[in-house]
Amino acid sequence: MKTAKRIVAVVVFLAIFFVLFSLCDRILSRKETKGWWNVTAKIDGFYNSPKDEYDVMFFGSSNTYCSFNPLVIWKETGVKSYVFATQQQPLWATYYYMKDAFKRQSPDIAVVDVLMLSKNDEYYDDGVNYTFSDNMPFSTDKIKLAYVSAPKGRRLGLVFRFLKYHSRWNELTKEDFEYKKKNMSDYSKGFYMLTSVSDRAIHTDLENVTEIEPISDKNREYLYKIIELCKEKNVRLMLVKTPSNSTEEEKKYYNTAQKIAEENGLDFVDYNMLYNEIGLDLSKDFFDEHHLNIYGAEKFTKYFVKATEYFDNKTCADSDWQDDYDMYVSERDKKS
Repeated sequence: MKTAKRIVAVVVFLAIFFVLFSLCDRILSRKETKGWWNVTAKIDGFYNSPKDEYDVMFFGSSNTYCSFNPLVIWKETGVKSYVFATQQQPLWATYYYMKDAFKRQSPDIAVVDVLMLSKNDEYYDDGVNYTFSDNMPFSTDKIKLAYVSAPKGRRLGLVFRFLKYHSRWNELTKEDFEYKKKNMSDYSKGFYMLTSVSDRAIHTDLENVTEIEPISDKNREYLYKIIELCKEKNVRLMLVKTPSNSTEEEKKYYNTAQKIAEENGLDFVDYNMLYNEIGLDLSKDFFDEHHLNIYGAEKFTKYFVKATEYFDNKTCADSDWQDDYDMYVSERDKKS
């Protein structure tokens, strides 16, 4: 009898602890739900999307979320897509993002930008890691991602947000108490609507850069994990380099990506070599030296659609996306 009471007491204690811990975790966690950099809304918005909503998904770093505009793709073709990308998203985070995405969506195509193949870091700083880990739901894959993303001593905070945000009490605002993950959505479908125009964008002619620079062992491991995952899920994988004014050194890494793609029967396109075809204007279409703004992204997205045979013969149908597209046009024109 005493044993049964002790078990009940332990269960009740654990239940209360879990509820309180979850509440504190939700309130204290960092939230970016408004403005250009509303990563919380974008990641939560994906997890709140209807099951099997998207035919195409985009993964990678900031070059991805500044380049592919799902609302333009929908308007041009009727195909629904989402950009599931984060700042400086390393290949191991891309792999686990894809695993999580494929639990909820069954896309025909997964597009991965290869910028991070040109980086050789074993680990990234907490700012980068928190960006891709904070809004990812708890799972064994999230634990595995934390393990490969940081050295011992920095991993637990990637799994349990409370451990790194517990001192935010004096920073809390009304939004922290009102925030509910289940209510988050992103009408631009993961695309970042950057309207500023840079006067510093410089495009280097890389036609003669043919050397190959070996990628790091960790990047190679996770690139092949991505390839195998897409084969397993019967998802067509496309490796791309979006327009980013690449350097000669970066181009050598992208040549390696092209070689790996060819060896594995994958599509690869470096759009830094196609500025004229896309119609990009360095004085109008870049947010900064390496990221397209909303105007450049429209040009690039339309070119991507026309150049990719998957979108042939697709037609725009009536959809609840029309309101989102109208909102996008309104915001775009307001800033023009």
